[in-house]
Amino acid sequence: METDDKRLRSLSINSSIDNNEQLHMMFSYCWDNKDNVKHIYDLLDAEFPNITKWIDINEMEGNIMEAMSDAVENSFVVIIFLSRAYLNSKNCKTESELVIGKQKKFLLVLLEKGYPYLENNNENWLSKMYKNQFYIDLSNGMNQDSIDKLKQLINNEIIKTYGEDSFQSSKRPSFLSKKKNSKNNIFSSPSTSIHQSEDSLDNFILDNNLNQDEIDNIKELMIHTPRTMVPVLTASGMSFKGILSIIQDVKLNSVREDDNQ
Repeated sequence: METDDKRLRSLSINSSIDNNEQLHMMFSYCWDNKDNVKHIYDLLDAEFPNITKWIDINEMEGNIMEAMSDAVENSFVVIIFLSRAYLNSKNCKTESELVIGKQKKFLLVLLEKGYPYLENNNENWLSKMYKNQFYIDLSNGMNQDSIDKLKQLINNEIIKTYGEDSFQSSKRPSFLSKKKNSKNNIFSSPSTSIHQSEDSLDNFILDNNLNQDEIDNIKELMIHTPRTMVPVLTASGMSFKGILSIIQDVKLNSVREDDNQ
């Protein structure tokens, strides 16, 4: 049986850029999920070949805590792969605590259904730490839309870290090919889902670290003070199409409520 300490050894995988000062993209996951994570790593490595990546692939050696801390400290984004195994791993919990403690940017990827894996409706460290945070849902398999969304979010972080003309993907993911009426929402939260068809709207939510309550408040304000909220959201960087998506979502919810009465 694999022990938690054998989940991986820290290995910084460098591409064609030889720069010891370059921050890396970190993969935080549990050994039990190594096959799925390695597959995602390969996809991202092909998409971003010039970005340094930190992934544990062998048996850990030396000071595990020091290796974890250094890996988190030198990351510009941490991709956290959620599963029951991750919940039950002491090392994974430590990595998450380091990510939050060092205030590092993170992206959540759901690998297993049932998140946040509550027992008898009792909260656990995972549900408390990432409560109401958005995640990309891969629990039903490697959905291409979800993979593309992950690439887009990583690309955004690369641009923020290194600039527009640095190491971002040579072919940026496009979401224009998604079905307009698709029922598969790739942006989810533990309690609810919001249909976001516009890329600018997704980015607005992530860039401002909005939780579900804050999103609901924005939608409520859109109902009662649209003349005020539209210029506010526009000034905040949301496109007009993104604003229309909120309005459409508000109207759709209103129709559903009327139908249920």
